[in-house]
Amino acid sequence: MLKRSYYGLLATVTLSSLGDVFGLLAMEWLVYELTASKLAMGAMAISFSIPEVAFRLLGSPLSDRLHRGRFMAGLATVRLLALLLPLSMGIAGQLQLWHLFLATSLSGTCSSLFMPTAMAVVPGVAGKHKLLRAFAVIDGCRNAAALLGPAFAGALTAASGALPTLGINAICYIAAITALLYLPTMQKPAAQASFSRKAYIRDIGEGFSFYRRFPAMFSIMVMVSISNMSSIAIWTMMIPFVREVLNRDAAAMGTLTTASAFGTLAGLAIISWMGEIKRRRMVMLCSLAAIGLFNALLGLFPSYPFALIALCAAGAAGPFFSSLSSSLHGTLVPSSLQGRVNSIRFLISGGLQPVGAFAGAAVAEVYGLPFLFLSLGLLPFICSIAASFLPNLKDLNGDLDTLLHKPSNKVHTTSS
Repeated sequence: MLKRSYYGLLATVTLSSLGDVFGLLAMEWLVYELTASKLAMGAMAISFSIPEVAFRLLGSPLSDRLHRGRFMAGLATVRLLALLLPLSMGIAGQLQLWHLFLATSLSGTCSSLFMPTAMAVVPGVAGKHKLLRAFAVIDGCRNAAALLGPAFAGALTAASGALPTLGINAICYIAAITALLYLPTMQKPAAQASFSRKAYIRDIGEGFSFYRRFPAMFSIMVMVSISNMSSIAIWTMMIPFVREVLNRDAAAMGTLTTASAFGTLAGLAIISWMGEIKRRRMVMLCSLAAIGLFNALLGLFPSYPFALIALCAAGAAGPFFSSLSSSLHGTLVPSSLQGRVNSIRFLISGGLQPVGAFAGAAVAEVYGLPFLFLSLGLLPFICSIAASFLPNLKDLNGDLDTLLHKPSNKVHTTSS
């Protein structure tokens, strides 16, 4: 039953990720066609990331209070309904910019808890000693979707326009919702006292308490927040970069995204082959530094062949952080707190993304795209080098049982 639940969850995450690939490219392309404005591209990214960040904080207890499978199905359903607005308006020839912004805002609100909830389910359906590989397989399938999706999405958009690509997104969401509804019984939420505002606020506080007990985990999440801010700034400007600097079309944009996903799959294959990693601090910081460095090189060598190589290399570096981070959270966080802590984890890691989206658009508008890629790519590279001197990050190395059973790090849950 557990194995069936895991594979069902795997199918759900993969289908949702595949739909996101098609939908993101389609909506970004539609915004650029309507406005030809870099600031509009940045504003759309902000309209996704601000609701995402806000609801991650306010909604973090829901993943632990509600039945996780049904909660994910509800979130996916709202995203589907939001997507149908620009799709139907586009088919009717009445599409306006605000339709895309509204759909993006609703999607950001729901996606804020979809993946944290999915990650909260994994420790309950995978063995304790298989967590690294379980998370790596999920990351691999997500990136396999990102590997196959962009090339098809770009080719479809170039051949038929963005609306059919948006339609594929809707079909993938419908399939993901169906898979969720037919999953075996998932882990039910812990018994909760009757709802009260005080109890709900305490639930949110318990999510943050994990990072107070494990300051090394907080430090590493601050680092990934800086890296994600840089990456969102760069990827928000990737369509203008492809069209204005590389002088390519939507198919080339899809191929670049595929190159990044191909690199990610290669990185996942390597980390799965390596198995348990003890020197986590060095590996995680080097992963973030490499991503920043390869993004920066795009600004120095703005050519299509080099962009393929650089994005593939940056993609290969990513899993060495993400899989280790997921396995650390899966091991150190109690089951009853998994939803809250994962929501706070995604909140911290994505908290600076609205800043990145705005800064990316503003810097690109004033100084040009190559300068944007160079400057914001070097930022996480420099910060990762500086973070290597933080003494508390040494706690991430070695046997996790030693870290888990430190007197100051024993995690106690509070009944709500």
